[in-house]
Amino acid sequence: MQYMGKDPREGAVLVASSDITSNTASVSLTGIFDPEVMYFIHVMDFRPNNNQRSLQYRWLDDSGAISITNYHEGGRYGFSGGGGSTGNSYNADRAAYVNLVGGVGNASDEHGMFELWCVPNTANEKMAMMNGAFHSGDDEVYSSRFVVGSRLNTSATRATGIEFVVDSNSGGHQINNATIRVYKLGTAVNPLKSLGHRREDNWVKSNYIGTSIKGQGWVKVAEMTAADGDSALDFENCFTSSYKRYVITGTDCVPATDNSHLNFQYRDASGLNSDVDYVSSWFGVYANGSTSEGHADDSTVGAVMYNTGSTSNEVGHFTCFLDPTTTNTPKIMMYRSINQNNATHTQYQTGNVNYNDATVMTGIKWYWSSGNWESGTIKIYGVND
Repeated sequence: MQYMGKDPREGAVLVASSDITSNTASVSLTGIFDPEVMYFIHVMDFRPNNNQRSLQYRWLDDSGAISITNYHEGGRYGFSGGGGSTGNSYNADRAAYVNLVGGVGNASDEHGMFELWCVPNTANEKMAMMNGAFHSGDDEVYSSRFVVGSRLNTSATRATGIEFVVDSNSGGHQINNATIRVYKLGTAVNPLKSLGHRREDNWVKSNYIGTSIKGQGWVKVAEMTAADGDSALDFENCFTSSYKRYVITGTDCVPATDNSHLNFQYRDASGLNSDVDYVSSWFGVYANGSTSEGHADDSTVGAVMYNTGSTSNEVGHFTCFLDPTTTNTPKIMMYRSINQNNATHTQYQTGNVNYNDATVMTGIKWYWSSGNWESGTIKIYGVND
């Protein structure tokens, strides 16, 4: 058995879920947060009923909404397409709800993906880190967007639940479609260890990020390790209808040629997709305080890591969430990476890559913008809820 973590009980447990397929005013998940524990909240396939609307949330306690005047948000966002831009910062004080993201389109092929890392049930301020990628409802001008930032509620009241709405649940704005999952990062010690045995039937009742007996959580479906001189890590038939979404991790990635970008192209049943349907936007911060940002429109490749070094001790790592088997347009990839291009420039980068095609993807090819691989391992996980 394979796990993300030392064993399932020390991994991440699925504690709440909601699947919205028709107009819904609000989604409340109550009584789910334990004290002083971190949670990972993932929202996928979000679509509002009206165009260019915002997905918002607020914390709940056992009596209802918490301190509706103490929400604050800040971060950066970017978009591709005509007039694309990435160096955009934002901050706001919110009266009732705080934004996860704004401007999501409502067409049948428009949707968004977001994640929130938080410790809600605390007597301290409730801070949250968020990351998101989506297709905006404004034709190609905002065809691909990313957003990254922090969210804060200054109330000392402990939160035990969370509520999602669209634009403060006013003006007839509702959630038309969404897949919501809440995971608790495990803190309990596995009691079976002390008994000196591992009875498989005792593991079945819980859902973990990792491979449990029921196959729930992050299930590793493919892995490749590059040898020095390999031209590509080419995964064929790794995406199937068994999973709606996937996670890809890259560790110790090093190009043979200095300052190269880690590119990818999708595969479908007909072969490699090298048409000009990749659009992306990103923002990066260097350890010396400088920043980098950009967007790419009508490209033949996507990229998740830029200007990675190849000399001694220079390396890159990345993680991305994606939905390659959806029939929606676009396919959304949301990523974060960290890499080094010289001794003083360690870069953190976040962004998204949209692939504007409704065809179901079956594989993905990873290669450097210049030269071959020197080393690196890429793993692909299917997310089974």
